[in-house]
Amino acid sequence: MPIKPFAWHEACPIKDMDIFQYDNYRSFLKDYYTAQKQNNPAFSFRFFAKKAGLPSFNYLKLVMDGKRNLTSDYLKRFMRGLKLKNSKAKYFEHMVHLNQTKDASLKSEYLNKMLKLKYRVEAKPIEKEQSEIYSRWYHWVIREMTLLGDFKEDPKWISERLHGAITPGQAKDSLELLKKLKLIQKEDQKWVPSERAIVSSDEVSNLALKKMHESFLNIAIHKLFQVHASQREFAGVTIAIDAAKLSKIKSKIKKFRRELNESLSDEENANQVYQFSMQFYPLTQGGI
Repeated sequence: MPIKPFAWHEACPIKDMDIFQYDNYRSFLKDYYTAQKQNNPAFSFRFFAKKAGLPSFNYLKLVMDGKRNLTSDYLKRFMRGLKLKNSKAKYFEHMVHLNQTKDASLKSEYLNKMLKLKYRVEAKPIEKEQSEIYSRWYHWVIREMTLLGDFKEDPKWISERLHGAITPGQAKDSLELLKKLKLIQKEDQKWVPSERAIVSSDEVSNLALKKMHESFLNIAIHKLFQVHASQREFAGVTIAIDAAKLSKIKSKIKKFRRELNESLSDEENANQVYQFSMQFYPLTQGGI
């Protein structure tokens, strides 16, 4: 049976793919190609190249496989081929820059722009709030501050206790959000962290989580120079490993993190809020 001729209007509409759930444009392109191919087997790299005005029929595949980057000219062509407009086009553009730039400060800038676009168009308010609670580092700090013996439900006091790292206005908004999401609750006329399960990472935007980790890493840099060694612990180990054992190593790290959290969760005389972070990442490529 001959293959039915492919018509562009029969392709899987781009609106059916939630681009705002992606933080890697190559992954988005791969899913886009798969969706189009499932919708109509006649869809091909050559067809996309024609619609996007690309000189090479396999350029989409080269970009998907990480063998080519998108220049400003090719970026526009891809957006035309993908039929991206308005906020989706801007989001895709920022995502391309985020993935391709090697400058950490620029990555942070593009990440912020993507988050703003995501918040602006997110359909469900609760998803916005869940992403917000993760993307701002101070929400978690204030939640823990409620355990301090001298805690005051006073935005100015919170701001001063955090050495002015946030404004009283931000502290006020954070308290309201923590209450709304029921992450803190009133007990004996005092606010304390609730036992409500915190939203798991797979239900929250990867962008929001990346923003949270980025914020704590930036704070760590400042604390390295501002806080005396007797009041902090910065340490690291550089080791050669069998990359096939990475999952076991990650499991041990997660187990230690859970044990530490459990051992400290019943503290009754808390007077400071600390941040504990672990970084474990490859310094070499290959090996798997």
